[in-house]
Amino acid sequence: MCNGYAVYYVPRGYSHKEVRVACGTTDPYGDRAVCDDCLNNAAEMAKIDAAEEIIAADNAWSRSAGWGDW
Repeated sequence: MCNGYAVYYVPRGYSHKEVRVACGTTDPYGDRAVCDDCLNNAAEMAKIDAAEEIIAADNAWSRSAGWGDW
């Protein structure tokens, strides 16, 4: 990931709050935050997709062994 930030607008009261999240970390909704620069870079998105597939496979193996999140 890069050193960029992704901006999210989270509801707060009758308006919203702007939340800046470092690229590659967890966003306010529990997903991976990806900045606009990485989002528009096909090679970087391929790396992110590959990492997500590895994470999903690891979680599936952990569940099959009775470990990890259910």
